[in-house]
Amino acid sequence: MNRTPKKLLILSLDKRVNKFLCNTIHNIIGQEVKVSGACVDAIADMPTCDLIMTSGDSMLPYVRKIFPEQEIFSPRRIITGYNLEKVLMLPKGARVLVVNHPRYATDETIESLKDLGITHLNYVPYWKSLDVRIDLSTIHAAISPGMTHLCPSGIAPVIDIGPRLISIQSFSELILALGLSQTYLENYANNYHFFLMASSRKLSETLAHAKLLQKRSEVILDEFEDGVVSVNQYDRVNLANKSALEILGQDENKFLHSRFHETIRNFKKVADLIEETHPEDKSAGIYNYHGKQLVLSKIPVVGTPTENHIYTFREIARIQRFEKSVRAKLAAKGYVTKYDFHDIWGQSAKLRDLIEKAERFARTERSILITGQSGTGKELFAHAIHHSSMRRDGPFVAVNFAGISENLIESELFGYADGAFTGARKGGKTGLFEQAHGGTIFLDEIGDASPSVQSRLLRVLQEREVMKVGGSKIVPVDVRVVAATNADLGQAIEQGRFRRDLYYRLNTLPLTIPSLRERSADVLYIFNRHLVQTYNIKKAISSNARAALEGFDWPGNIRELINTAEYAFIASQGSAVMRLAHLPENVVQHFNRSHPLSTGEAHGDFEPLLARLEAVRLDRYILYRILKILADRTGQVTGRNTLCRRLRSRGILVTEGRMKTYLKHLRANELIEVGATKQGTGLSAPGRALLEFLADALQLG
Repeated sequence: MNRTPKKLLILSLDKRVNKFLCNTIHNIIGQEVKVSGACVDAIADMPTCDLIMTSGDSMLPYVRKIFPEQEIFSPRRIITGYNLEKVLMLPKGARVLVVNHPRYATDETIESLKDLGITHLNYVPYWKSLDVRIDLSTIHAAISPGMTHLCPSGIAPVIDIGPRLISIQSFSELILALGLSQTYLENYANNYHFFLMASSRKLSETLAHAKLLQKRSEVILDEFEDGVVSVNQYDRVNLANKSALEILGQDENKFLHSRFHETIRNFKKVADLIEETHPEDKSAGIYNYHGKQLVLSKIPVVGTPTENHIYTFREIARIQRFEKSVRAKLAAKGYVTKYDFHDIWGQSAKLRDLIEKAERFARTERSILITGQSGTGKELFAHAIHHSSMRRDGPFVAVNFAGISENLIESELFGYADGAFTGARKGGKTGLFEQAHGGTIFLDEIGDASPSVQSRLLRVLQEREVMKVGGSKIVPVDVRVVAATNADLGQAIEQGRFRRDLYYRLNTLPLTIPSLRERSADVLYIFNRHLVQTYNIKKAISSNARAALEGFDWPGNIRELINTAEYAFIASQGSAVMRLAHLPENVVQHFNRSHPLSTGEAHGDFEPLLARLEAVRLDRYILYRILKILADRTGQVTGRNTLCRRLRSRGILVTEGRMKTYLKHLRANELIEVGATKQGTGLSAPGRALLEFLADALQLG
């Protein structure tokens, strides 16, 4: 039975504002909430919804009169900074038409502009159906937050500063009111910060050309909780927001125009988050600074004639406090699962079919037994099943039988009464089954349960009631059981280590997760997705490295693959391409056993060969170009004349006689294969490995 999605109705006075707010919220939470919108004066009948959201506080009295019994939410909306550099460039004292609708929205826009420190203009309010005549010849420009269609004709320029966004705090309150997961808040925060960062970048570019912007334009960046510092090509600070000054402990007057790297010379790097592989790339890392842990990001300002950068600072403690606060509020509403089916990575048909089956199972109340090798993602499936079940608003309690000693497992599962044993907590303890009441209990590694625990589990599943250790009171429980094991329970039953009747109780709906070896098509997808999600990078992978990853057995499955991705990321730092040598030794050895001709790349033993070739005056760059031409012309006739002509087109002059010498040595070292006259020259497997080695060594990608 599918859960009926909640309904959110957004009310405003203008159709375009309504459409913007509906689209913004739908793009974030539209999968779980039905978002609809309407103008207040167009509502004919009382709509059915869980929550009404207005476009502003001034609408609240009117909306409450129409919907006296309905829960109503009014968010705080802020100017994002879009196109504000154009507003700041307007001359001091200029009469500027501020266009919005209705009047209160126009007044709010003017106040927001003033709050941002843009006070050098003479604002003239304008809204739809204004009956006061304005001499438009005295108006220098018009400003509007996404309502430019209301501007009277004949005014230029018209500056659209973009519709006002919902603040992060208000969006947090909205998803809590709707009972949604914190993931949506994180997604919205990313979009929110994208808008603010884009605005701050435009401001920093304009700072290089206009002293007017330097006056107080940093007030725009004070919307950030993160610290933001703009640094020019001479390493001088030309802008810093309040958060940056607080985090760095700096006085504004002394910090501005100081040398930035003198300030951060005491930063101690802990780890790289995004490597700086090129001066024009963004980079980020974790640093210690005077007892604080900070995430420092460096963002080049693209498009400026000189080398300028924006640096952002984020206190990890602040991130953790905010996350803890949100988690506490959401957990109080029952959201304790960490994953859903979108978090299960893979594109293979076998995995897609399994997820589809698991989603059907999740909608039932039956017990589920998940089997699979270690590292295949059994717990991930258990979380996703609970998240998609009718019990998703109830608790999700996990217990691992392999992680709790046998003498404690019963008291953990069923609790104990006051005075049940020496050292027992006064007043007793509530067991995990009781804590899971109304939700799901996940019994991981169920194959490790002792015979006595198996007997008590069977009773709970049959009678739906528990008795505490040392107690006499029967406590009814309403739980859905999901169990998992990597053991062969059939064999355990035959050996008398597992109860057959308990097995049939648990195995109502069986799910078997295929090993990574059975779905090798997912290997590169998971490998690349982990790197993108964790480090925001996507590196090219050499053909040998791809073959090694896809051909490996992966006894540790997804867990081992993720560890391999971490290893490869660290080992390949500074290289544009991940190669076979960047993979763990066990993966390389497995590949070498099945591809004996490719050991050159694995062991890096091309340097002695290249030294011998250079001793007879063969240039390694020309060697690379010859091998590259042969690789690109696979299946085509390639002789000495063709090679000379191709090199000449790149400005490399090699005579036919000299080319003969190159080919002679390449053939002697089994790097190329020379056929009959009509066949020309081709590249061997060792030659391809050498080509990849040279591409990396010469940094030619």
